[in-house]
Amino acid sequence: MRGFATTVQMGLRMYVRDRGAVFWGLAFPLILMTLIGLAFGRSGNPTYSVAVVDRDAGLLGQGLVTGLRGVPVFSIAEVSDTNTALAQLRQGRLTLVVVLPPQGSGDPVRAYFDQSRSTDGQTALRFLDFLLPGILAMTVMQTGLSGVTYVVTTYRQRLILKRILATPAHPAAFLGGLVGRYTLTSLFQMAVIIAVAVLVFHTKIVGSLATLAALIVVGTLAFVGMGFAISTLSSTPESANLLGSAISFPMMFLAGVFWPREFMPPAFQPVINLLPLTPLVDVMRAVSARGESLGPYLWGLTYLAVWGAVSFVVAARRFRWE
Repeated sequence: MRGFATTVQMGLRMYVRDRGAVFWGLAFPLILMTLIGLAFGRSGNPTYSVAVVDRDAGLLGQGLVTGLRGVPVFSIAEVSDTNTALAQLRQGRLTLVVVLPPQGSGDPVRAYFDQSRSTDGQTALRFLDFLLPGILAMTVMQTGLSGVTYVVTTYRQRLILKRILATPAHPAAFLGGLVGRYTLTSLFQMAVIIAVAVLVFHTKIVGSLATLAALIVVGTLAFVGMGFAISTLSSTPESANLLGSAISFPMMFLAGVFWPREFMPPAFQPVINLLPLTPLVDVMRAVSARGESLGPYLWGLTYLAVWGAVSFVVAARRFRWE
């Protein structure tokens, strides 16, 4: 236990002194947040997206659409399919869906809205609210695929790992301490990024912070395992860093960090669904931006956990201390 705590303390001190780790883990996400926040986060005249499904409602439909268009903050889109409109509502791309019945049917006009945001009076999902969970997930990925690979390979090159074998500390305590260090680092980065987003740019977090913290821990463990596995394939810190970046950057742009992954071409969707970052982005955005429960996303979390478990197994079989 003492070896574990010592490794965590040593790792945290090295993190503070490592300018590269601080930049990619903290400064880079904050710079992104600041730039996008200045561009989108202080809009005093928000636009709320409303979809109208007109199933041949005749004059009723025409009058309602005309009236809605007269509201300055409403952006009206006429959609032909109810299921499509409701799917966009669940994804946070719409504020309100109004379904007009066929003329003469006697059916009522139906309106659908996101109940998770009704309590705080918010009727539209700002872009910054959408972006924040993606940035958090991206930071977790960078910590594992770039931070772990570089640090472990550096320790091996400087013979630090070899010296660990000569100390009374158990090697497992040292490796566990590294995992603990990166978990605490991720939680610290999450706290700073969320504080800046909420206090400076007034980003709304609908879901539980405790749930987000738990997801950060799960994601960190998975990507740290991947980082350990990647470190066994590289002989130098530079090659480890390049390999980690080559894996992380495509995921950053494909997994929905900066925009809904549904915007990507259909041919890319099977690949996107296989990326380990995709379920983490999906569940964090669902909790943070829409206040959803974890139930619908348990399969994705299980898939992410399998990635982490397999990575730790590969790392354990291939890990070299010298």
